[in-house]
Amino acid sequence: METFWQDVRYGLRMLVKSPGFTAVAVLSLGLGIGANSIIFTMINAIFLQPIPVKEPARVVMVYGTDENARGPFQNFLPVSRLNILDYREKNQVLSDMAFFSFAALGISGEGKPEQVAAQVVSGNYFEVLGVTAAAGRTFAPEEDKTYGTHPVVVLSDGLWRRRFGADASMVGKEIRLNNLPYTVIGVTPPGFRGTNALGGPDLWVPLAMRDHVFTGLARNWFDSRRALIFNSFGRMKPGVTFEQAQQAMSLLGKQLEQEYPTDNEKRNVRLVPLPQAAINPNVRDNFVAAGGILMGAVGLVLLIACSNVANLLLARGAAREREIGIRIALGAGRGRLVRQLLTESVVLALAAGAAGLLIAYWGRDVLWAFRPPQLGQGGNAISLALDRTVLGFTLGLSLLTGILFGLVPALQSTRHDLADMLKDRSRPGSGRARVLSARNILVMGQVSLSLVALLGAGLFLRSLWNAQQTDLGFNTRDLMVLSFNVGTQGYDEPRGKEFYRQTVERLRGLPMVQAAAVASNPPFGGGFMRTVFPEGVDNRDRRNGVLILVNSVDPFHLETVGIPVLRGRGFTESDVETSPMVAVVNETMAQRFWPNQDAVGRRFTFFGETWVLEIVGVARNSKYFTIGEEPQPIVYLPMRQHYSPAVTLHVRTKGDSAAAMSAVRAEVQALDRHLPLVGVNTLERFIAQALWAPRMGAALLGIFGGLALFLAALGIYGVMSYSVTQRTQEIGIRMALGAQERDVLGLILRQSLLIVGFGLGAGLALGIGAVTAGAAQMKALLFNVEGVDPLVFGGTLALLAIVALAASLIPARRAARVDPIVALRYEG
Repeated sequence: METFWQDVRYGLRMLVKSPGFTAVAVLSLGLGIGANSIIFTMINAIFLQPIPVKEPARVVMVYGTDENARGPFQNFLPVSRLNILDYREKNQVLSDMAFFSFAALGISGEGKPEQVAAQVVSGNYFEVLGVTAAAGRTFAPEEDKTYGTHPVVVLSDGLWRRRFGADASMVGKEIRLNNLPYTVIGVTPPGFRGTNALGGPDLWVPLAMRDHVFTGLARNWFDSRRALIFNSFGRMKPGVTFEQAQQAMSLLGKQLEQEYPTDNEKRNVRLVPLPQAAINPNVRDNFVAAGGILMGAVGLVLLIACSNVANLLLARGAAREREIGIRIALGAGRGRLVRQLLTESVVLALAAGAAGLLIAYWGRDVLWAFRPPQLGQGGNAISLALDRTVLGFTLGLSLLTGILFGLVPALQSTRHDLADMLKDRSRPGSGRARVLSARNILVMGQVSLSLVALLGAGLFLRSLWNAQQTDLGFNTRDLMVLSFNVGTQGYDEPRGKEFYRQTVERLRGLPMVQAAAVASNPPFGGGFMRTVFPEGVDNRDRRNGVLILVNSVDPFHLETVGIPVLRGRGFTESDVETSPMVAVVNETMAQRFWPNQDAVGRRFTFFGETWVLEIVGVARNSKYFTIGEEPQPIVYLPMRQHYSPAVTLHVRTKGDSAAAMSAVRAEVQALDRHLPLVGVNTLERFIAQALWAPRMGAALLGIFGGLALFLAALGIYGVMSYSVTQRTQEIGIRMALGAQERDVLGLILRQSLLIVGFGLGAGLALGIGAVTAGAAQMKALLFNVEGVDPLVFGGTLALLAIVALAASLIPARRAARVDPIVALRYEG
């Protein structure tokens, strides 16, 4: 141990004696370690943090499956309440089951009215999770027995701190939700976000208050066995394995399919352990793939940084050959010297690790700026804290890199053949030897790795460009949106319709407003889907129908957003409750049901309904879920015939919509100052938020690719500078014998380009291999980008070649200006 501390002290002295070398090495390596710590902080927050419930490994999420379902979330579906009750009562493998649904509630009273995210939960929700309140209590069983009773609420720690200032006396007080008084009975522990790793609700209310919380279709379909409204979970009994639980629940699902064939035909259940279900299983693979790509990118940056520091150590080792030779001559063993040099490398890496932590502390704020918009809501968002896991990762990574970049220079510097070492210093050697030297091989590796990193950045940039150029099917300029739910304020249907009419009328009277309209679906928000049956098809058997997106809109909606009606007509103010029911469909739906025919005048109905709708118009296709989606069918319904209490207001302005935002808010708030307004934004910003995934990928990979490029250029410059220094006498002799500046310049540049060429070739092969191997993940993460995109690959090769040439040019020009007389006196 004493020897170890001697090595540490000696290593520190050597690093202090070479401040320039130490600063460059620590900065270079610190950037690589810091980049890895930044991304690992995100990985840790999303994937590695345990769900704060009792024995999370024994809790399973219970999802529905439906072989007839279509769309992006078809594999793991919510479940109907009636099915959940049967699962809970009839299963033999789960000790208990709980369930919950989501709702948006308006909170008012003290402070500004706002809309908060709530979960409506069964009375045993907290009991099954094994979570107790940090203050007060959670729900009691009797608070879930009788509907309309027990207006109580449990606050999240985040909402309690944000809105109520962590007031310890809040338990027992009343707050107003949807204009009704609720008694606060408890506050959850810090960090509890329910069963979701990416953010949780602001509060929980018991299912007994469903009629005061749910609005629209969720309230109307609450007791339907077909309504997929609730998420559920259960706790496995002691001794029951996951496989046994899945088998038993699948058998129970088949029994319910036989008992209720109309509602449960081809439906069953699928269990997922809670730790794996903390991110929606429908999109978890995409998150894993994105995390893997980012960790791969920063891993490449770290390898390039290690190569740079290894090259610096090789050059430093050459300068220390006399010292090392003397120690060998005095009897020091090679193992002892290698241990000493590795200790110096590890000390250097630990210093770089400390610098990396500082970079990570600052960089996590940059990373958080690229988060998806939904993660920034409420006080229960994920935490990018530099906790013990992140600190342990950084320490382990520092130790590993210290060994990684220090081993080869240590072995190279402690060779026993001193005569050969002296010969290497004085004789330039053959061209082949110089190209395949350890330093040059490291630079080739840097070039190849930086090319791979830049290719990843280029592919994501191309993806972002393609997404931004996509035709959305409507006019996004000078359009703003805001959403509200009049149901949260207790509005019934007549009062709600009147509120919409007055809102649109007042806004259309503003000088800066060109048009205004309301619709039940926000942009890229999807919406409620219903099973459609053409006229003449039995709508009691859902196997005959197709699940279609539905949007209730007012007569001005299509005109306001700029969706043209291609055939027939749009809605008018005469399409009211007492007039015949009508609909407008888009091109995709018309072609799907009535190919090569005119859909105008055709009729259809929804599952289980007795009334029929007539198509009066066919509108142009647009995007409804995501920017990159395939054409989706949709049915537009007149809001006056199909009321929705939750709507999005679309406002077309005569100029900059951001400038009109405050005036629009004021007009809506003037009609009801207690109504929370959410999602207030211009549509252009809304679309920018919808592009967060490709933008985050392009930005982060661009940053890391640029960092890799900078480090690679630094490595090329360093090696060529060292080569010029070592060949000073040779260059002097050449110039004394008549070589011109251009000859020397070409000599050095040819050597550099040969090294870079080898690196580019290896990097191109690695890039093509990585793209080919990850084709499936790329298809999920990239938008309309071919694997080996010629523009991206060609542009990246050109960029790296230009940077490499620029990095080589400075040493080459210095070599070309060597004074032969000075060079011939140079002793290396």
